[in-house]
Amino acid sequence: MSVLSYQDIISELGKGIYFHPLKPGSVKDCDLCLTASECAYSLTEEQPLTIHTEQNLQGEERKYFDIPKNDTALVWTSEAVWLSNEFRGPIHSVVKQVSYGLGHIGTRVNPNWSGVLCIALHNVSDKPIRIYVGDVNNPIAHLAIEKLNSKCSNPSKIHKHDHTPGRLDVIRGRPKSQEIVDYFLAPENGWMMDKKDRLKQLMLDSKEYKELKKSVTDKLLGFLGSHKPDRWSAVGAIGGIVGGIAGILGLIIPIFKPSDSSNLNPKTDTTLQRQANPNKTVSPGSNK
Repeated sequence: MSVLSYQDIISELGKGIYFHPLKPGSVKDCDLCLTASECAYSLTEEQPLTIHTEQNLQGEERKYFDIPKNDTALVWTSEAVWLSNEFRGPIHSVVKQVSYGLGHIGTRVNPNWSGVLCIALHNVSDKPIRIYVGDVNNPIAHLAIEKLNSKCSNPSKIHKHDHTPGRLDVIRGRPKSQEIVDYFLAPENGWMMDKKDRLKQLMLDSKEYKELKKSVTDKLLGFLGSHKPDRWSAVGAIGGIVGGIAGILGLIIPIFKPSDSSNLNPKTDTTLQRQANPNKTVSPGSNK
């Protein structure tokens, strides 16, 4: 099992990973930022948390909600994710949030999961903790992507609650929860649930996705050279180097290759042979 880097994650976007909406800064060195949506439910107060609006230092409006002291809030992410059966995703806490009084997170995204994530945030402090909506500079968690040694046959589907889209099973039947359930079940929000094809298309059409892919391409072209003939020269040079190394290995390997044991230990003929004695006459029928 190995952890995907920044370049690995971008390379897999559109293939083994779908992630939407992507924002500038969503992809970190070796993980993806998960931000809060406006859907948050207090388990103590048994009701959705109120969304407020404030202005930042630049005069821009931003939304937030407060998790009451000593309360646990179920918070749905503003991003939806799909992982193929070659990946899993452990979810890690954000140190900044933990320093304010949020408990550590210990959960994961299973292979073949599709949809938004429901993360339980525990405020173990004696004061409210502010959570900003959709802010990559203040994420609620980080999603690392791990490549499995072999493809998962997805046995978790036997336990249907593990794959309930959006994990709405943890809120159904609770007081004042129907508004959140209805929001996610609306047809236009199918990409937030299990409509992975729609999720993929939204990601592919997004400006942020195209810019991420372009940035990786530009870095490669920058390495190869901006002038087209120079690129082909660079590719040819790399191919020549690889070919040269292969040729050298082809010459070296036979030197260290063990010799055939038949050459080191000549076969000895153990068959008994009768030699003629020119000084002795052997009579017919004699065995001497």
